[in-house]
Amino acid sequence: MRNRTDKNEIIVTPINDDRLKPGMKRMRSGSSQLFGGNTHEPEITLTPPEKHLYALEMKGIWMWVNGCGHCNQNGEKMSYVVCEEHDRCQCCGVNRKDAITIPSRSEHDIGGGVWGSRDDKGVWGWTCRKCHEAEEERVRSEALARIEDNSDYNEWDYFSEDEAKCPWCNAKVDTEESYGADGDELTCDECGHSFTLTAEHTVTWTTKRRENAQ
Repeated sequence: MRNRTDKNEIIVTPINDDRLKPGMKRMRSGSSQLFGGNTHEPEITLTPPEKHLYALEMKGIWMWVNGCGHCNQNGEKMSYVVCEEHDRCQCCGVNRKDAITIPSRSEHDIGGGVWGSRDDKGVWGWTCRKCHEAEEERVRSEALARIEDNSDYNEWDYFSEDEAKCPWCNAKVDTEESYGADGDELTCDECGHSFTLTAEHTVTWTTKRRENAQ
């Protein structure tokens, strides 16, 4: 048997469990591998020897396969679970177990998360709290500097434009879900200043002759 799957993932070892049969339905819940039944009531639940391994049936044999795209080096942009070694902040490289994470923000919030991010190659990962806050500060400083450069502000420069921009720092405004905006109050993600957003709609008409029209 080859040592790689069709997705160029590393095949690690057969799964030694007599309960597993060819053709069984397999689901994933985090690192856990669920077989048969459904997600809430599987017939068999297996925990892989390492968190990034997952079960894959190959020619009737269930195998542990490496699901970490960094280990496989197969060009995968988003791994379901990465290995311990590659579970690192994309900015500073700190391992997740040592990372500064999002603190609890209320009695109902346990905190401990990180920010999702993508590197310059488009690979998804995460950024720790320290790096995220440093990047926010960098973006804010650059945006505030642009406000100083925008001292000759004229509101007509921001009227009925093809692309919405913050009237303070000129940062692009995400309008994907704002086509019904009518004086909506927003806060700029970059400079932190407030402004209003209105979607300007125009209507055009097309006419065309009908053949044999009276």
